[in-house]
Amino acid sequence: MSLTAACCNTPAVENAQWDNKGEFVTLSTEVDGQKRKTYLTGPKDSKRGIIAVYDIFGYRPTSQQFFDRLAESHGGFQLSAPDYFLEGGIPPECLGDSSKVMGWIGQHGDYKKNHILEVTLAAVEDLRKAGCTSFSLVGQCWGVLMTAKIVSEEGTPFLSAGGPHPSFISLETTKDVKTPMILLASKDEADLVPVVEHLNTKGFPVESFHQRFDNMHHGWTGGRGDWTNAEQFKAALEAIDLLGAFYAKVAAANDSKL
Repeated sequence: MSLTAACCNTPAVENAQWDNKGEFVTLSTEVDGQKRKTYLTGPKDSKRGIIAVYDIFGYRPTSQQFFDRLAESHGGFQLSAPDYFLEGGIPPECLGDSSKVMGWIGQHGDYKKNHILEVTLAAVEDLRKAGCTSFSLVGQCWGVLMTAKIVSEEGTPFLSAGGPHPSFISLETTKDVKTPMILLASKDEADLVPVVEHLNTKGFPVESFHQRFDNMHHGWTGGRGDWTNAEQFKAALEAIDLLGAFYAKVAAANDSKL
């Protein structure tokens, strides 16, 4: 697998600011003997849950604004964004060198070694205790690959997965996916239409969705996003609306079967 050049070379925006609407809490279940925090946001009476997987920069103001706004969209979701990295996001000195970026991801963001699934399921259980009855996944960049891996597991509790500016997403990495996906590409990602077309042969209750933002760079909804830029902010709000509509549609389709 390889990252886009933009993912390797583009740093996080340093001047981003946002007053968090949610709060950090500790997950009830320890993972690998360690306590884990998560960022919780959204209306606490919602029965629809979203687990969010941040990008390689970890918690950043733009990402947390993205979480807050998604959680309030389309009737509201309880959104939990666990801390997968423990030691913070990728150091700036790794950027510009693809081998260093991939090495850091291999050390801190490996699906099995870093217990991505276990952390995610711990977050699900807490949302379940908080009243959620349906669950979807949203990721950014590396996080979208993690969502694809999670919904490739047998017996996954999730109804859908995906997210904006996905890295590593291909026919190969999505061949075992068991839910529909939403993929919102920037100008820097490869053509994802074949992936979505293949997913739509699987006969899921809701079709997978794809939209390309050819005027946006990789990472515009996450750590690399500068939402003081009117064009980026407008595109981010559009992405959030598309995501919220998709997750609401999936939840409604699940409710109709109950």
